[in-house]
Amino acid sequence: MNKTKSEIKFSLPVIAQFAFFLLSVFYFYRFAGYIFYYQEKSKLFLLSFSYFTEFLKMPGGFLDWLSEFQTTFYFNPLIGAIIVSAEIFAIIYFIIKTGKEIAGLNFSFIPFLAGFLVFFLQINYQYLAINNLGILIQLAVFYLVIRFLKGKRIWFPILLFPLWHYLTGSFSLIFLAMFSLYIVIGIEKNKWLKLLILWIEFALYFYFSVNLIFYQTIERLVFYPFSKQNAGNQIPLFIAVVLLTMLSPLIFKYHFRWFVRWKIGKILVAETTPFLLIVIFGILAVSWTDKKNQQYFRAERLFYEQKFDELISFNEKNPSVNILTSFLNNVALAETGKLNELLFRFPQSADGSTLFLKWELATEVLNKGGYFYYAIGMINEAQRWAYEYMVMRGKTPEGIKMLIKTELINGNYKMASKYISILKQSVFYRKDAMRFEKMLNDKAVEQDAELGQKRKLRTKQDFFVRSEIPVANLEMVIAGDSANWVAVEYKFAWLLLQKDFESVTKNLPLLRNAGFEKIPKNIEEAVVAYSLLNLNKYPEFDGFVVNPQTVIRFNEYYGIFQQNSSNKLQAQAALRSFSDTYWYYVFFR
Repeated sequence: MNKTKSEIKFSLPVIAQFAFFLLSVFYFYRFAGYIFYYQEKSKLFLLSFSYFTEFLKMPGGFLDWLSEFQTTFYFNPLIGAIIVSAEIFAIIYFIIKTGKEIAGLNFSFIPFLAGFLVFFLQINYQYLAINNLGILIQLAVFYLVIRFLKGKRIWFPILLFPLWHYLTGSFSLIFLAMFSLYIVIGIEKNKWLKLLILWIEFALYFYFSVNLIFYQTIERLVFYPFSKQNAGNQIPLFIAVVLLTMLSPLIFKYHFRWFVRWKIGKILVAETTPFLLIVIFGILAVSWTDKKNQQYFRAERLFYEQKFDELISFNEKNPSVNILTSFLNNVALAETGKLNELLFRFPQSADGSTLFLKWELATEVLNKGGYFYYAIGMINEAQRWAYEYMVMRGKTPEGIKMLIKTELINGNYKMASKYISILKQSVFYRKDAMRFEKMLNDKAVEQDAELGQKRKLRTKQDFFVRSEIPVANLEMVIAGDSANWVAVEYKFAWLLLQKDFESVTKNLPLLRNAGFEKIPKNIEEAVVAYSLLNLNKYPEFDGFVVNPQTVIRFNEYYGIFQQNSSNKLQAQAALRSFSDTYWYYVFFR
């Protein structure tokens, strides 16, 4: 049976909504999955009553709790993509239903425009779930109010608005604006009295909240839980979405009726506009995907999962100049014993910032810097970095894991048990907690591949840590334990970055003390260059033999360099096949 014209008119907006939903899921999962990874790792949501009650101390805390509960499901990027897309779909749906309720017409342009603006806000990895959730809840409640509360029942949202502000905080102002406009344009009796009571009640509630109940500043009560940072610093675009939402009752009542009925031939423009917006915004979305963040968070994920070989391979295929990416990659190289084999396959900084991070309260530095100390066995220092980050930013999954591991390595099982109990209250990290719980004894720790090795490498003497000069700490670790092969790897890497041929050569006995069976590639390149360029014999070092191929390669390198010595750029191009060598680094980086 053929569809009637009215059925077709009804189905087109619905088809557009579902098409947008499916494309949104595909986009966020395929191109922007790092958004969910970052946000899920930023907070550790706990399923405990005490954790919940902490959020009830401020208006808007309940909404904040709901958003964190949502974010914990971002553990699976596909679920995250479905949740976010469903929220944007619902925002479009409730704006359409609001237009239908107010004006009796199906408006598509305004709802889809609002939805697409929210979609673009969400592309920013710092744009948190609380924003979409806050807008959606206000729209949903407003629609339910105007749909089902008529006559005397309209007093319910007026009298209960203080409670609504307590639950949803600053986002309740969206509902307040929409409901106020609805009263003004409506035909309800005593509408001005209702409006006056609503705003007087709101003013009194605010006064008592500031001075008697919550003892917070007016600014905090007005804006919490919204924040500039949590919106990804996209304030103009976010304000545009909020204003469009707030003013929608007025827009639907007095405007766009002509647009709904506008035809080109037999085609209703309003019904085809959503499809045009899908095409335009779809093209823009792919082009605006942040490839750098996508790459960084992929590298970080591999690092946290301790897939070090996969991380090294990924960074080799996708070179990055991001300091944190290089830092994590160097930790992975050190943990796998490849730091001085593959060091110059990756971008490095002569000041050592790709090897170790200096102490500062910048959040990501504080979050990642401790992994250098963990790698070389300075367990207490690694713990300090993790603890300080927790104090600044709250509990995070990887932060709690680091605190558990350092306490286990140090044998502080009572404190480790406390951190494990916190991790057990999470949704997706209970298995990790149960695994750690089985290690609350020396035997289990020493038998574990990771923790057992770190306990062996653990610093054996006390000294004052100089967080602002990491290389000084490195020297102290080696002075106390010359068998610490990871620290020795880092020491040689530092000397190589400093282009200190002589010190590299003189420190070769450290390799034997640390158990190395051969000279790592980049160190050997420095030794060969130092010896041949200074017309010296190779220094004596017990048990090591220089690979003859390294000598042959250096002679080939040096010959090509001399042939092109008059033009540095020309020489660099001619020697590109040597780009992973120490010699290339010395002359061209």
